Amino acid sequence: MESKIVIGDGVLSKLVNTLAQFHSGKQILLLTQKSLPEHHLQSVLPALAQRDFIVSTHTLPDGEEGKSIDCLLKIWQKLQTLNFTRHDTIIAIGGGALTDAAGFAAATYLRGINFVSVPTTLLSQVDAAIGGKTAINLSGGKNLAGTFYFAQAIIVDTNTLASLSNEQFTSGLGEIIKYALIEKTIAEQTDYHPGPKPLLSALQQFIDEKNKEAHKNSVLLPGIITSCIKMKLAVVAKDPLEVGLRRCLNLGHTLGHALEKATNYQLTHGQAVSIGLAFVLKLSVDRQQISKEEANSALDLLKKAGLPVDLPSTLSIQEIIKPLLQDKKREGEAITMVLPKERLGFVDYETQIKLTEIEASLRTL
Repeated sequence: MESKIVIGDGVLSKLVNTLAQFHSGKQILLLTQKSLPEHHLQSVLPALAQRDFIVSTHTLPDGEEGKSIDCLLKIWQKLQTLNFTRHDTIIAIGGGALTDAAGFAAATYLRGINFVSVPTTLLSQVDAAIGGKTAINLSGGKNLAGTFYFAQAIIVDTNTLASLSNEQFTSGLGEIIKYALIEKTIAEQTDYHPGPKPLLSALQQFIDEKNKEAHKNSVLLPGIITSCIKMKLAVVAKDPLEVGLRRCLNLGHTLGHALEKATNYQLTHGQAVSIGLAFVLKLSVDRQQISKEEANSALDLLKKAGLPVDLPSTLSIQEIIKPLLQDKKREGEAITMVLPKERLGFVDYETQIKLTEIEASLRTL
Protein backbone atom coordinates (compact mmCIF):
# COMPACT_ATOMS: atom_id res chain seq x y z
CA MET A 1 0.00 0.00 0.00
CA GLU A 2 1.20 3.50 -0.79
CA SER A 3 0.82 6.35 1.69
CA LYS A 4 -0.13 9.85 0.58
CA ILE A 5 2.71 12.10 1.74
CA VAL A 6 2.40 15.87 2.01
CA ILE A 7 5.63 17.79 2.71
CA GLY A 8 6.26 21.49 3.26
CA ASP A 9 6.01 24.55 5.49
CA GLY A 10 2.57 24.90 7.07
CA VAL A 11 1.07 21.75 5.50
CA LEU A 12 -0.51 20.77 8.82
CA SER A 13 -3.38 22.99 7.68
CA LYS A 14 -4.06 20.46 4.90
CA LEU A 15 -4.76 17.61 7.31
CA VAL A 16 -8.56 17.85 7.08
CA ASN A 17 -8.59 17.98 3.28
CA THR A 18 -6.23 15.00 3.21
CA LEU A 19 -8.57 13.03 5.47
CA ALA A 20 -11.43 13.68 3.07
CA GLN A 21 -9.51 12.00 0.24
CA PHE A 22 -9.91 8.50 1.64
CA HIS A 23 -13.05 6.82 2.91
CA SER A 24 -13.31 7.26 6.67
CA GLY A 25 -15.77 7.29 9.51
CA LYS A 26 -16.48 10.31 11.67
CA GLN A 27 -14.55 9.25 14.75
CA ILE A 28 -10.94 10.29 15.27
CA LEU A 29 -8.62 9.38 18.12
CA LEU A 30 -5.88 11.97 18.27
CA LEU A 31 -2.81 10.41 19.91
CA THR A 32 -0.35 12.93 21.31
CA GLN A 33 2.52 13.02 23.79
CA LYS A 34 3.15 15.11 26.88
CA SER A 35 5.83 17.31 25.35
CA LEU A 36 3.83 18.23 22.22
CA PRO A 37 3.42 22.03 22.03
CA GLU A 38 -0.24 22.96 22.47
CA HIS A 39 -0.30 25.10 19.34
CA HIS A 40 0.20 22.02 17.15
CA LEU A 41 -3.07 20.60 18.44
CA GLN A 42 -4.89 23.91 18.21
CA SER A 43 -3.90 24.20 14.57
CA VAL A 44 -5.96 21.09 13.69
CA LEU A 45 -8.75 20.69 16.28
CA PRO A 46 -11.03 23.55 15.06
CA ALA A 47 -10.77 22.44 11.43
CA LEU A 48 -11.67 18.86 12.37
CA ALA A 49 -14.69 20.10 14.36
CA GLN A 50 -15.89 22.19 11.42
CA ARG A 51 -16.02 19.04 9.27
CA ASP A 52 -18.15 17.33 11.94
CA PHE A 53 -15.49 14.85 13.00
CA ILE A 54 -15.94 13.51 16.52
CA VAL A 55 -12.48 13.95 18.05
CA SER A 56 -11.15 12.32 21.22
CA THR A 57 -7.59 12.70 22.47
CA HIS A 58 -5.24 10.36 24.29
CA THR A 59 -1.81 11.34 25.59
CA LEU A 60 1.15 8.97 25.77
CA PRO A 61 4.34 9.43 27.80
CA ASP A 62 7.27 10.94 25.90
CA GLY A 63 9.88 8.82 24.19
CA GLU A 64 10.30 5.07 24.48
CA GLU A 65 8.19 4.99 27.66
CA GLY A 66 5.16 5.42 25.39
CA LYS A 67 5.96 2.22 23.48
CA SER A 68 5.11 -0.22 26.28
CA ILE A 69 2.54 -3.01 26.40
CA ASP A 70 0.69 -1.03 29.07
CA CYS A 71 0.41 2.04 26.82
CA LEU A 72 -0.72 -0.11 23.89
CA LEU A 73 -3.40 -1.74 26.06
CA LYS A 74 -4.71 1.68 27.10
CA ILE A 75 -5.00 2.74 23.44
CA TRP A 76 -6.94 -0.45 22.60
CA GLN A 77 -9.23 0.11 25.59
CA LYS A 78 -9.84 3.71 24.52
CA LEU A 79 -10.76 2.57 21.01
CA GLN A 80 -13.11 -0.03 22.45
CA THR A 81 -14.77 2.53 24.72
CA LEU A 82 -15.28 4.83 21.74
CA ASN A 83 -16.83 1.98 19.71
CA PHE A 84 -14.35 2.51 16.90
CA THR A 85 -15.06 0.84 13.56
CA ARG A 86 -12.62 -0.07 10.80
CA HIS A 87 -13.57 3.15 9.01
CA ASP A 88 -12.53 5.39 11.91
CA THR A 89 -9.08 6.93 12.21
CA ILE A 90 -6.14 7.22 14.56
CA ILE A 91 -4.09 10.36 13.97
CA ALA A 92 -0.66 10.44 15.65
CA ILE A 93 0.85 13.89 16.18
CA GLY A 94 4.33 13.75 17.70
CA GLY A 95 7.70 12.05 17.51
CA GLY A 96 8.97 8.70 16.33
CA ALA A 97 8.12 6.66 19.42
CA LEU A 98 4.54 7.89 19.31
CA THR A 99 4.35 7.07 15.60
CA ASP A 100 5.58 3.52 16.24
CA ALA A 101 3.06 2.84 19.00
CA ALA A 102 0.12 4.50 17.22
CA GLY A 103 0.81 2.58 14.03
CA PHE A 104 0.97 -0.72 15.92
CA ALA A 105 -2.33 0.05 17.67
CA ALA A 106 -3.99 0.93 14.34
CA ALA A 107 -2.61 -2.22 12.71
CA THR A 108 -3.88 -4.55 15.40
CA TYR A 109 -7.24 -3.11 16.50
CA LEU A 110 -10.01 -4.83 14.51
CA ARG A 111 -7.14 -6.17 12.37
CA GLY A 112 -6.57 -2.71 10.96
CA ILE A 113 -8.16 0.75 11.13
CA ASN A 114 -7.28 4.00 9.36
CA PHE A 115 -4.01 5.59 10.40
CA VAL A 116 -2.63 9.07 9.70
CA SER A 117 0.80 10.17 10.90
CA VAL A 118 1.83 13.76 11.59
CA PRO A 119 5.52 13.58 12.58
CA THR A 120 6.68 16.71 14.41
CA THR A 121 10.36 15.88 15.09
CA LEU A 122 13.23 15.73 12.62
CA LEU A 123 13.84 12.07 13.45
CA SER A 124 10.25 11.04 12.84
CA GLN A 125 9.93 13.09 9.65
CA VAL A 126 12.87 11.40 7.94
CA ASP A 127 12.48 7.91 9.39
CA ALA A 128 9.88 6.63 11.86
CA ALA A 129 6.81 7.95 10.04
CA ILE A 130 7.93 6.68 6.64
CA GLY A 131 7.83 3.09 5.45
CA GLY A 132 5.17 1.30 7.47
CA LYS A 133 7.18 -0.15 10.35
CA THR A 134 5.30 -0.17 13.65
CA ALA A 135 6.41 -1.56 17.00
CA ILE A 136 6.39 -1.54 20.76
CA ASN A 137 9.19 -2.44 23.16
CA LEU A 138 9.35 -5.51 25.38
CA SER A 139 11.40 -6.03 28.53
CA GLY A 140 14.12 -7.74 26.49
CA GLY A 141 14.69 -4.95 24.02
CA LYS A 142 13.47 -2.34 21.57
CA ASN A 143 10.87 -2.99 18.84
CA LEU A 144 10.58 -6.69 19.60
CA ALA A 145 6.83 -6.73 18.89
CA GLY A 146 5.76 -5.10 15.68
CA THR A 147 4.30 -5.38 12.22
CA PHE A 148 4.25 -3.59 8.87
CA TYR A 149 1.29 -1.25 8.47
CA PHE A 150 1.20 1.71 6.12
CA ALA A 151 -0.46 4.97 7.05
CA GLN A 152 -3.12 6.26 4.68
CA ALA A 153 -1.47 9.66 4.88
CA ILE A 154 1.66 11.29 6.31
CA ILE A 155 1.78 15.05 6.88
CA VAL A 156 5.35 16.36 7.15
CA ASP A 157 5.16 20.00 8.25
CA THR A 158 8.69 21.40 8.55
CA ASN A 159 7.35 24.34 10.60
CA THR A 160 6.93 22.00 13.56
CA LEU A 161 10.73 21.67 13.85
CA ALA A 162 11.03 25.22 15.21
CA SER A 163 9.79 24.05 18.63
CA LEU A 164 12.40 21.28 19.00
CA SER A 165 15.18 21.50 21.56
CA ASN A 166 18.71 21.49 20.17
CA GLU A 167 19.16 17.96 21.56
CA GLN A 168 16.07 16.67 19.74
CA PHE A 169 17.13 18.35 16.51
CA THR A 170 20.68 16.99 16.75
CA SER A 171 19.28 13.52 17.42
CA GLY A 172 17.52 13.70 14.07
CA LEU A 173 20.83 14.48 12.39
CA GLY A 174 22.12 11.07 13.48
CA GLU A 175 19.49 9.39 11.32
CA ILE A 176 20.08 11.80 8.42
CA ILE A 177 23.83 11.12 8.42
CA LYS A 178 22.94 7.43 8.17
CA TYR A 179 21.06 8.18 4.95
CA ALA A 180 24.11 9.98 3.56
CA LEU A 181 26.18 6.86 4.21
CA ILE A 182 23.81 4.61 2.20
CA GLU A 183 22.75 6.99 -0.59
CA LYS A 184 24.93 5.47 -3.34
CA THR A 185 23.72 1.93 -2.67
CA ILE A 186 20.10 3.12 -2.82
CA ALA A 187 20.70 5.06 -6.04
CA GLU A 188 22.36 2.02 -7.55
CA GLN A 189 19.55 -0.41 -6.71
CA THR A 190 16.36 1.71 -6.97
CA ASP A 191 14.90 4.51 -9.07
CA TYR A 192 16.05 7.10 -6.52
CA HIS A 193 18.12 9.88 -8.10
CA PRO A 194 20.28 12.10 -5.86
CA GLY A 195 19.84 15.84 -6.24
CA PRO A 196 22.42 18.11 -7.85
CA LYS A 197 24.44 17.80 -4.66
CA PRO A 198 24.83 14.40 -2.90
CA LEU A 199 23.33 14.31 0.59
CA LEU A 200 26.77 13.84 2.17
CA SER A 201 28.02 17.08 0.57
CA ALA A 202 24.85 18.95 1.51
CA LEU A 203 25.20 17.78 5.10
CA GLN A 204 28.83 18.85 5.31
CA GLN A 205 27.78 22.34 4.22
CA PHE A 206 24.75 22.32 6.54
CA ILE A 207 26.63 21.15 9.63
CA ASP A 208 29.43 23.64 9.05
CA GLU A 209 26.91 26.37 9.86
CA LYS A 210 28.00 27.20 13.41
CA ASN A 211 24.72 28.45 14.87
CA LYS A 212 22.77 25.36 15.94
CA GLU A 213 19.54 27.35 16.30
CA ALA A 214 19.90 28.58 12.70
CA HIS A 215 19.92 24.98 11.46
CA LYS A 216 16.15 24.76 11.96
CA ASN A 217 15.64 27.63 9.53
CA SER A 218 18.38 26.75 7.06
CA VAL A 219 17.42 26.90 3.38
CA LEU A 220 19.16 23.53 3.02
CA LEU A 221 16.93 21.71 5.53
CA PRO A 222 13.77 21.11 3.42
CA GLY A 223 15.87 19.58 0.64
CA ILE A 224 17.74 17.38 3.11
CA ILE A 225 14.48 16.10 4.62
CA THR A 226 12.98 15.49 1.17
CA SER A 227 16.07 13.53 0.04
CA CYS A 228 15.81 11.24 3.08
CA ILE A 229 12.10 10.63 2.51
CA LYS A 230 12.62 9.91 -1.18
CA MET A 231 15.39 7.46 -0.32
CA LYS A 232 13.27 5.58 2.16
CA LEU A 233 10.27 5.48 -0.19
CA ALA A 234 12.45 4.10 -2.99
CA VAL A 235 13.83 1.37 -0.73
CA VAL A 236 10.41 0.44 0.68
CA ALA A 237 8.92 0.25 -2.83
CA LYS A 238 11.64 -2.24 -3.79
CA ASP A 239 11.59 -4.24 -0.54
CA PRO A 240 8.54 -3.47 1.65
CA LEU A 241 9.02 -6.37 4.08
CA GLU A 242 12.81 -6.08 4.61
CA VAL A 243 13.97 -9.30 3.02
CA GLY A 244 16.87 -7.65 1.17
CA LEU A 245 17.70 -4.06 0.30
CA ARG A 246 15.63 -2.52 3.10
CA ARG A 247 18.17 -3.89 5.56
CA CYS A 248 20.51 -1.08 4.48
CA LEU A 249 18.31 1.33 6.45
CA ASN A 250 19.55 -0.45 9.61
CA LEU A 251 23.08 0.95 9.26
CA GLY A 252 24.24 1.73 12.81
CA HIS A 253 21.02 0.44 14.33
CA THR A 254 22.13 -2.97 15.61
CA LEU A 255 24.41 -1.49 18.24
CA GLY A 256 22.24 1.62 18.46
CA HIS A 257 19.16 -0.27 19.65
CA ALA A 258 21.26 -2.26 22.12
CA LEU A 259 22.69 0.96 23.58
CA GLU A 260 19.22 2.47 23.93
CA LYS A 261 18.08 -0.56 25.91
CA ALA A 262 21.29 -0.83 27.95
CA THR A 263 21.07 2.84 29.01
CA ASN A 264 17.35 2.51 29.76
CA TYR A 265 16.76 4.92 26.85
CA GLN A 266 18.83 7.70 28.40
CA LEU A 267 20.52 7.96 25.01
CA THR A 268 18.25 9.35 22.31
CA HIS A 269 17.75 7.23 19.22
CA GLY A 270 19.92 9.52 17.12
CA GLN A 271 22.72 9.54 19.70
CA ALA A 272 22.67 5.74 19.92
CA VAL A 273 22.64 5.38 16.13
CA SER A 274 25.61 7.76 15.92
CA ILE A 275 27.66 5.49 18.19
CA GLY A 276 26.40 2.55 16.12
CA LEU A 277 27.64 4.27 12.95
CA ALA A 278 31.06 4.82 14.55
CA PHE A 279 31.13 1.12 15.42
CA VAL A 280 30.34 -0.18 11.92
CA LEU A 281 32.84 2.26 10.41
CA LYS A 282 35.47 0.75 12.72
CA LEU A 283 34.42 -2.79 11.79
CA SER A 284 34.70 -1.93 8.10
CA VAL A 285 38.18 -0.47 8.58
CA ASP A 286 39.25 -3.56 10.56
CA ARG A 287 37.92 -5.78 7.76
CA GLN A 288 39.62 -3.60 5.12
CA GLN A 289 36.27 -2.83 3.49
CA ILE A 290 36.76 0.93 3.75
CA SER A 291 39.81 3.13 4.22
CA LYS A 292 40.60 4.79 7.52
CA GLU A 293 40.48 8.17 5.77
CA GLU A 294 36.91 7.54 4.56
CA ALA A 295 35.85 6.38 8.02
CA ASN A 296 37.45 9.42 9.69
CA SER A 297 35.59 11.72 7.30
CA ALA A 298 32.26 10.28 8.46
CA LEU A 299 33.33 10.37 12.12
CA ASP A 300 34.27 14.04 11.80
CA LEU A 301 30.80 14.77 10.42
CA LEU A 302 29.14 13.05 13.39
CA LYS A 303 31.31 14.98 15.84
CA LYS A 304 30.68 18.33 14.13
CA ALA A 305 26.96 17.64 14.34
CA GLY A 306 27.34 17.32 18.11
CA LEU A 307 26.71 13.57 18.20
CA PRO A 308 28.60 11.01 20.34
CA VAL A 309 30.91 8.41 18.77
CA ASP A 310 32.20 6.66 21.92
CA LEU A 311 30.56 4.03 24.10
CA PRO A 312 29.06 5.38 27.34
CA SER A 313 31.68 4.97 30.07
CA THR A 314 28.99 3.83 32.51
CA LEU A 315 28.29 0.62 30.56
CA SER A 316 30.19 -2.64 30.68
CA ILE A 317 30.65 -4.66 27.50
CA GLN A 318 28.39 -7.39 28.88
CA GLU A 319 25.60 -4.86 29.52
CA ILE A 320 25.78 -3.98 25.81
CA ILE A 321 26.03 -7.58 24.60
CA LYS A 322 22.95 -8.71 26.57
CA PRO A 323 20.36 -6.78 24.45
CA LEU A 324 22.31 -7.68 21.28
CA LEU A 325 21.40 -11.32 21.99
CA GLN A 326 17.73 -10.34 21.53
CA ASP A 327 18.34 -8.64 18.17
CA LYS A 328 15.81 -9.62 15.48
CA LYS A 329 18.62 -10.14 12.95
CA ARG A 330 20.51 -12.65 15.08
CA GLU A 331 21.02 -16.12 13.63
CA GLY A 332 22.73 -18.49 16.03
CA GLU A 333 26.04 -16.96 17.07
CA ALA A 334 26.03 -14.23 14.43
CA ILE A 335 24.05 -11.09 13.60
CA THR A 336 23.38 -9.83 10.09
CA MET A 337 24.74 -6.27 10.04
CA VAL A 338 25.12 -3.43 7.56
CA LEU A 339 28.71 -2.33 6.90
CA PRO A 340 30.14 0.52 4.82
CA LYS A 341 32.22 -0.69 1.88
CA GLU A 342 34.58 0.82 -0.69
CA ARG A 343 33.52 4.49 -0.41
CA LEU A 344 31.13 6.44 1.80
CA GLY A 345 27.63 5.96 0.45
CA PHE A 346 27.99 2.26 -0.39
CA VAL A 347 27.10 -0.52 2.06
CA ASP A 348 26.95 -4.30 2.28
CA TYR A 349 23.68 -5.19 4.02
CA GLU A 350 24.12 -8.97 4.20
CA THR A 351 27.26 -9.34 6.34
CA GLN A 352 27.03 -11.90 9.14
CA ILE A 353 29.23 -10.85 12.06
CA LYS A 354 29.96 -13.34 14.82
CA LEU A 355 29.14 -12.19 18.32
CA THR A 356 32.73 -12.86 19.35
CA GLU A 357 33.98 -10.40 16.72
CA ILE A 358 31.40 -7.83 17.79
CA GLU A 359 32.50 -8.16 21.42
CA ALA A 360 36.19 -7.86 20.51
CA SER A 361 35.57 -4.73 18.46
CA LEU A 362 33.45 -3.17 21.19
CA ARG A 363 36.37 -3.51 23.58
CA THR A 364 38.54 -1.33 21.32
CA LEU A 365 35.90 1.23 20.21
